[in-house]
Amino acid sequence: MSLRARLTIGVAALVSVIVVLTGGFMYGTAKSELRGEVDSFLEQRAGRVNSAIIAKNVDRRNFANFVFDDVLSRPDAVTQLLDGSGEIIFSWPVELPIDEVDLELAARRGTKRQIRQRLYDTDVDGTHYRMLSQEILPAGLMQIGRDLSEVNAALGGIKNRILLLGGGGILLASIAAWVFASRFTRPVVRLTKAAEKIARTQDLVAFIEVGEGNSEVHRLAESFNIMLQALDTSRAQQRRLIEDASHELRTPLTSLRTNIEVLLRSSSLEEIDRSSILADLKRETEELGALVTELVELATTATREEELHTMSDLGEVVQEVSGKFERRSERKISVMVYGDNLIQIRVSGIQRAVSNLIENAIKFSPDGTRIEITVQEGRVAVRDYGSGVSDEDKQRMFDRFFRSTSTRSMPGSGLGLSIVSEIIRSHGGEVFVEDPDDGEGVIVGFKI
Repeated sequence: MSLRARLTIGVAALVSVIVVLTGGFMYGTAKSELRGEVDSFLEQRAGRVNSAIIAKNVDRRNFANFVFDDVLSRPDAVTQLLDGSGEIIFSWPVELPIDEVDLELAARRGTKRQIRQRLYDTDVDGTHYRMLSQEILPAGLMQIGRDLSEVNAALGGIKNRILLLGGGGILLASIAAWVFASRFTRPVVRLTKAAEKIARTQDLVAFIEVGEGNSEVHRLAESFNIMLQALDTSRAQQRRLIEDASHELRTPLTSLRTNIEVLLRSSSLEEIDRSSILADLKRETEELGALVTELVELATTATREEELHTMSDLGEVVQEVSGKFERRSERKISVMVYGDNLIQIRVSGIQRAVSNLIENAIKFSPDGTRIEITVQEGRVAVRDYGSGVSDEDKQRMFDRFFRSTSTRSMPGSGLGLSIVSEIIRSHGGEVFVEDPDDGEGVIVGFKI
């Protein structure tokens, strides 16, 4: 069952319960008031007769005539009189049924302080009456009844109006609930259809129009759009990585295949030629291995964004990495730390980024020149004293597989700075390339 149908049924059920309770209360109140008026009428009528009997001292012989005169003067009730033995001495206009309780009341002798009576319903010849049986002083019973046809008709009208209004209210509430549920669930329906379409077509650009609003459904749709955009971006990056990797892998693989074919075809190669080809094979294999390693590093950088970030001193991390490179490369690497550099970072990622920056600086600067690293309040700048970078190349330095014309002959894959960019982006930072004030070399770094 759809969400819209469940909401509609829920609202209709709730309104139905409210209508039933309200209608029942209204009907019960009306019934109580109408029957209460009838009971009051009967009690007043009986009380008036009893009071008149006492006041006028009516004896048994004139009792029936007195009541008959009173009935004729007020012919709006059924009246019946019993003496103390239960014998009917007067009945008008119809004879009323008598039961054992009535006979018991008629046989008792009441006092002025306590006159016993009872109220009940009865049917006479298909007519519904409200009855009052009351003792008559000094002995006997008076029965007064009133036709409830008008009361029952009024209650029937009230019941019909309650059913009509209640049914109409339930119907209107159900229609309103259906319209509201349709409007409320419209983004959910669009979200469902979009998800089904994406699952069917693999099209990640089918965004959902969420419109205005700040409800949970709107936020869900916005989150879904953000997720789609992220997935589309990720897929585009993967596609571009595969395309770039296939292009970059083609060259070393072609060289390897060529050298291997030469070795296989030429069994009489001179030793010097064979040694040269084997050296080329070793170099190409090493470059291919390095390229694959960097491709794996680049591809897994995004998946490491959720790794634990710890509060670490960025200056200490840079000094640790630079110390390893200084011992290994025998190059002078100076590190200058200023200000507070305590920051939340993924230590292994920052170590990798700093390593790539230092390795890049060593590769593209003359032997014997120093490398200067400045760390200041989350900003790391690595300066070399090489030939510098043109303005055109600065715009593409962090692109995957980018290698300037002047460095094509040098070993490397062009992925080192791309990995730096991905790592820093995952930390919410940015990378930069600057020219030193004295114009010698280049400064490459990042800011977190």
